[in-house]
Amino acid sequence: MSLPKPARVLIGIVAMAAFVGVVLLVLVRHAGGWGVPYFSFTSDRGSPCKNTLTGYVCTPLDLADVEYWADVELPGSTVVKEGTYTATHDYQLSASLLVPAADADAALKSLQASFGKCGSAPSPIDTTGLKSVCVMANDDAVTQSDQASSRLWVVGTGRTADGNLVVGMTIKSR
Repeated sequence: MSLPKPARVLIGIVAMAAFVGVVLLVLVRHAGGWGVPYFSFTSDRGSPCKNTLTGYVCTPLDLADVEYWADVELPGSTVVKEGTYTATHDYQLSASLLVPAADADAALKSLQASFGKCGSAPSPIDTTGLKSVCVMANDDAVTQSDQASSRLWVVGTGRTADGNLVVGMTIKSR
C-alpha cells in the first residue's frame, strides 16, 4: 500500500527543507572560523572575534591572547581591563592591564625583557595618581642590530597607591 500522492509530496518537501536546514546550520556554525565576513568565532586562546571585510577584530581580549600577540609572559593574576586586536594586512593590539601588587615586580621585569628599558616617550596611559611611571617604546628607534623592528610599540606602566601595576600597551605592525 502506498501513500497518496499529496502525502508523498509533503514528505519530500519536509525532507528537502530539513536537509537545507541542516546544511545552513553547519554553514552558520562554522562560517566565522572559515573567515566569512561578519560571522563570529573564538580565537585559539579564547577571545571572541568577528570577521570584517578585510580581516577580523577580537574584543574583549583574555590574558592568553594579550600574551600571545604581545609576545610577553605575564603573571596569571594579571587582569585585562580592556583589549582589542585588529588584524587586516597589518595588525594592532591595544590593551589595558592591571597586575596585583604581589606580582607587579615580576610583570615589570617581564615587560622590560620584551620591550626594553624605560625611556622618555609620552605615556599611553593616564599617569594621574601613578608613581614610578615607565614608558617603553621603539617608535623612533632602530634595534641593536641596525634593523628596523617588524613592529612598533608603546608600553606604559605605573604603580597605584596600593602597589598595583597599571599597564597600557599599543603594538602595531610596521
